[in-house]
Amino acid sequence: MILEEISFLNVRKLEHFHKKLSENTTIITGKNGKGKTSILEAIFFLLTTKSFRKKYNQSIIKETKDFLQIKGIVTKEKTTTIKTTYSRKQKKIKINDTIIKKTSELLPYCNIVSASPEEVDLIETHRGEKIKYFDRICFKTTEGYVEEINKYNKLLKIRNKLLEENQSTAAWDNQIVEAGIKIWKKRSVFLKEIIEQFKKTEKEITEKNNYEIEYKSKKTKDKNEYLKELNKKNTLKKTIFGPHKDNLVFKQKGSHLQDTGSQGEKKLFKYILKLTEAELLRTENKTNPIILLDDFFAKLDDENIMKIFTFFHRKFQTIITTTTIKDTAMEKKIKTFQENSVSIIEINDQTI
Repeated sequence: MILEEISFLNVRKLEHFHKKLSENTTIITGKNGKGKTSILEAIFFLLTTKSFRKKYNQSIIKETKDFLQIKGIVTKEKTTTIKTTYSRKQKKIKINDTIIKKTSELLPYCNIVSASPEEVDLIETHRGEKIKYFDRICFKTTEGYVEEINKYNKLLKIRNKLLEENQSTAAWDNQIVEAGIKIWKKRSVFLKEIIEQFKKTEKEITEKNNYEIEYKSKKTKDKNEYLKELNKKNTLKKTIFGPHKDNLVFKQKGSHLQDTGSQGEKKLFKYILKLTEAELLRTENKTNPIILLDDFFAKLDDENIMKIFTFFHRKFQTIITTTTIKDTAMEKKIKTFQENSVSIIEINDQTI
């Protein structure tokens, strides 16, 4: 899938923007605060109806304006125009001038991977957020998984409410056991697959395998064992057994990455994981995802920047932001390209 061009009105600081994009790599440069991230956010919003920012709200609409409009031309077997108009009360999405009734109709175009400092820090965050991160990838590749997670979460909420009120949970226990076992089955298969792909991607980028991802779970396939664990007495008045208690541990050379990794090593891990997701989506969906990398150069040295760039350039359509590429290894590399496979867009006061 290729995003041929993007245009929008009233997204954060940018009143208007319209550019064609390279089918390989587009680099958006400019000083901090000029709106580089807003361009990536507009692309993400167009294709997913959401923002990748942690504290997203109606502030995505430019101050003093009461609506935004984003339009993109996408090539995926055929050329499609997608247009989103969003006011503070209503969102309208059109595909080829036809208003869609359900956001699920946009799913074929949600093939996108983003990395931004605005996201939750996967390495530093708590167990629950780590599982949610991988679950969101699993939603894109595993049929029925999102429905099973939603069902489990509803049952878990009901059961925890009953525990808080010292009421019997017997009427709900068998349902939550069945839902939990289904989740463990699909999650285990998915995590095995992505961990194996992570090792391959890391090896291709760095020629080494220094990082590890470990899935920790007390999962069981036995319903009676599950029920027994579920009904063990505890003073927390919460459900303390099930897939919601799973965890993921990230290591580097056997040590916990959170404790021993440098900022550069942690960022390299995150980028390898994002590119692993892209590889997985390409395999599962039979089409290349679009990659968005915000503040690409931050906390990475030239060597690792070039390893990552070499991996994604020509393999995926990638749109990155950075303050400048002047006097960098990437600038030197781009100058050696005979064809125009890299597009550079500079954001300045005239753009705002």
